[in-house]
Amino acid sequence: MTRRNLIPSLAAMAGAAATASAAEGNPLMDLLGASAREKRGVNVYVNGQQIGMVVTQIGLEFVEGRSQAQSKIVIRLTAIDAATMA
Repeated sequence: MTRRNLIPSLAAMAGAAATASAAEGNPLMDLLGASAREKRGVNVYVNGQQIGMVVTQIGLEFVEGRSQAQSKIVIRLTAIDAATMA
């Protein structure tokens, strides 16, 4: 393995480890992760508004989902006030 291949792979592993450690013990991330794994709906509250969706992907800064009315919903994680699962 050359240095050109090694550095990006190490960066990817460090990013995955940081995401795992940040999500560990965080009830909000646990709930969003459960929605993604189990394909169950979750209600996300942002600035007093309720957004119902199924989580499709969780990133470092954003959570992505879909609903019956919208094919793609993207919400900044820092903007989420609360979340509930039905």
